Amino acid sequence: MWASDPSTGVAYAADPTTGIYYMADPNTGVVYASDALGGQYAADPTTGVVYAGDASGGLYAADPNTGVSYSADPTNGVVYAADLAGGFYAADPTTGTTIAMDPTTGLIHAADALGGLYSADPTTGSTYAADPTTGVIYAADALGNMCSADPSTGTTYAADPTTGVIYATDASSAVYAADLNTGTTYAADPTTGIVYAADPTTGAVYGADPPSGAVWQVA
Repeated sequence: MWASDPSTGVAYAADPTTGIYYMADPNTGVVYASDALGGQYAADPTTGVVYAGDASGGLYAADPNTGVSYSADPTNGVVYAADLAGGFYAADPTTGTTIAMDPTTGLIHAADALGGLYSADPTTGSTYAADPTTGVIYAADALGNMCSADPSTGTTYAADPTTGVIYATDASSAVYAADLNTGTTYAADPTTGIVYAADPTTGAVYGADPPSGAVWQVA
């Protein structure tokens, strides 16, 4: 059975066998449908995008031009998307967090509302983060090794979870280390190759020349 509204030109139809109702708007060309389970559907002839909604409030869309499909979770408001290349995306409007999965590398990327950027490699267990305020980049691997790099100063840091030693390098290529277990600190001069160490117990500073094996007390 079908009917039309002469004032708007909108046409209606119902299929008693399936329980599906249809509505076609000649002004926009959009065709709508609803089923007995509360599902809602619409197709836009201009863009080709197909929309759907279920009885729980879930919303879905598929763009045949790009192959991208979308869905929205009515429980938490999170919007999901997937493309033909296998890319997967999610956006949480409540927190402003967005997530993307790269099907080529397997990397998972995320960004928060403050501009923080994060990445995780499920294959290696490595994680990365970038602080938008300082510009410092952090990384950690599955073994617990942690490093950071400050692009503004050229300084890099690394922490060895086995020994507890923290290493640093600056823009001049000088290398520094601190042993948290003993409190001893070290520095290596990239020009001379001399390594210095400071004993926190006595306050003495020593120098060592690796090529010659010479060791002496500086202070």
